[in-house]
Amino acid sequence: MSNRPRSLRAEALVLRHHDWGEADRLLTLYTRRHGKLRAVVKGARKLRSRKAGHLEPFTHVALLMAAGHDLWIVTQAETISAYLKLRDDLVLTGYAAYLIELVDRFTYEDEANPSIFNLCIQTLKRLNDGQDAFM
Repeated sequence: MSNRPRSLRAEALVLRHHDWGEADRLLTLYTRRHGKLRAVVKGARKLRSRKAGHLEPFTHVALLMAAGHDLWIVTQAETISAYLKLRDDLVLTGYAAYLIELVDRFTYEDEANPSIFNLCIQTLKRLNDGQDAFM
């Protein structure tokens, strides 16, 4: 029997998403306590989905997830910070996408590193606030 809990409450950064099946979406998340995780959001591609807006890339979210057979299933999602200014400026979007790509490529699933998580959140916040430390 697995040591995996039945449910999980996590603060996460949405790294990317892919369409999955008819109406679902597969997420790649980076969490403070659990590292990189993959999760399914049931019905996220439907027009009336309440969770879809909370689960866009670059979004800092609080999630409640249930254990599935292979993947976590997102049952609740709440946005902590959407970093909306990053989506309005193409250069900032490029910087944020580069940061997210680095985190996705250089981290492993189920290996937590709170320092990386905090650095990502701080960097996205600085980019969003318009601080020119990266230009």
